[in-house]
Amino acid sequence: MVSVAKLTEKQRRFVAEYLVDLNGTQAAIRAGYSAKTAQEQASRLLSNVMVQEALQKRQAQLCTKLEVTQ
Repeated sequence: MVSVAKLTEKQRRFVAEYLVDLNGTQAAIRAGYSAKTAQEQASRLLSNVMVQEALQKRQAQLCTKLEVTQ
């Protein structure tokens, strides 16, 4: 697993914002990326291995906190 500390501040904000509504474009805008390039940035971020690992880790934490199981 990757440490969240290895992500940039914008990447960490993107991860947090993406988990709000699972909308990459809107998450990128809320994280501080330009609205003009948000769709491309979201695509790039979601294909980034470190971002994917951070998303998986955070989702697991949220599921545990909410006591959600399959």
